[in-house]
Formats: sequence, C-alpha cells, structure tokens
Amino acid sequence: MSAARHHPRRDHPSCEGGFTLVEMLVSLLIFGIIASIATAMATGATRSFAASQGALGTVTALDDMRTILAADLGQAARRPSLGADGKPMPAFTLTPDGFVLTRYRAEGVLPAVEKVAWGHADGLLLRQPFPAIDGAPPGEATPMAQGIVGARFRVMTASGWSDSWAPTDPAELPRAVELTLVRRDGVPITLKLLVGA
Repeated sequence: MSAARHHPRRDHPSCEGGFTLVEMLVSLLIFGIIASIATAMATGATRSFAASQGALGTVTALDDMRTILAADLGQAARRPSLGADGKPMPAFTLTPDGFVLTRYRAEGVLPAVEKVAWGHADGLLLRQPFPAIDGAPPGEATPMAQGIVGARFRVMTASGWSDSWAPTDPAELPRAVELTLVRRDGVPITLKLLVGA
C-alpha cells in the first residue's frame, strides 16, 4: 500500500515552483526599499524644481527692473523742471532714497519729455512717473522689486563715484548711476548704468 502514502509535492514537480513565506517577505522588503528610495528621489526633484522656479522668477523680475531703469537713465533729458512747490529742479536730482530725472519718451508719444522718480520705501523699489513735468507731485508708484531691505544710490561725476549730486548747471547729468540693492536674504545686487547713453 505504498500508494496510500502519496505525497503530492514530491510526485508533482510543478508544485515545487511556488514561493515560500520567507521568499515573499524578502521580496516585499526589497520592493519597499526601492519604493522609498524612488519616493525620496521624486520629492527631492520636486523641491529642486520649485526652488529653481522661484530663483528664475526672481532673476526675471530683477532683469525686467534693470531694463526699465536702464531705459529711464539712458533716455535722460537735459531739461530742468519745476517741483510741486513751483521751485526749480535740476534735470537730475539725487535724493536720500533715490533720484528724480526728466527723460525723453518714445518718438511720437506726447509729451515728448516726462519726469520719473525711482526710490526705495517699505521693502520695495518703486518707480513713480509724474503726471506733468512742471509743478506736479509724483503719480502712483509701481513696485519694481520686492523684498528689498536697503538701497544705495550713487552717481558718477567727473571726479568719480559720489553719494551727492549738486551740479552748477541745472541741465547737467551725471555720467552714470550705481544702484546697490540689499535683498532680505542679505545678498547685495549692484547695477551700474550709464545716463543719457
């Protein structure tokens, strides 16, 4: 009666092709390790992408600001104006927080000359056009850069860089303007732009 002692596992080799519990647990452990590594890599890539997008946005905003500032300074006009109080103002005035200048506008745009102020206030670098060249206060300010904790404006004179500007001729313009911005992260950005170029 040896047939009564039939062991299906030994008699049928196809039954030996399955996995044991230990093999299944090892496979699950390896899969879990691979999945956790893949998740960590995907999270790191997402954070890197977000950080690079933020940095790119900052660089783009600074480049836009630099372009507008360079255009204003490059189109500076040797035309004195009158302040809101009716007193004469030079073509370029350096203030403690910025500067005011008259500039040419695009050809065909009237009036042909406008007055613009640039300055730093409340963590912003601001650009303020005046509604009229003579006798008007500045108009509505447009933020050109945010997160600015400090700003320093200097001008290039015949004798070098200076923190003051007091020309003898009110139509005289400085050769260049240096703007140093200090951002919240403490990194300074210095721009040197020609005037009337």
